[in-house]
Amino acid sequence: MNRILHKNVALLRVGDKGALDELRAVVDLDAHVLGWVSDTEAVLDPHTLKELLMALEARGMSALVRRVGQSG
Repeated sequence: MNRILHKNVALLRVGDKGALDELRAVVDLDAHVLGWVSDTEAVLDPHTLKELLMALEARGMSALVRRVGQSG
């Protein structure tokens, strides 16, 4: 049996904790994190995702954004 716990969530995945520390140094990441899956993966607030992406871009950084599971 499959249960859907959340729909339309955004996930952040970084390669290692060092990359996460670098990210935290340039943006207020905690303002966008709903919870942590692991030391390098977080569930982001989809309502503030655009704001986070714009903050990264303003600092010369970019993120790979990929949509998955678009079925109804």
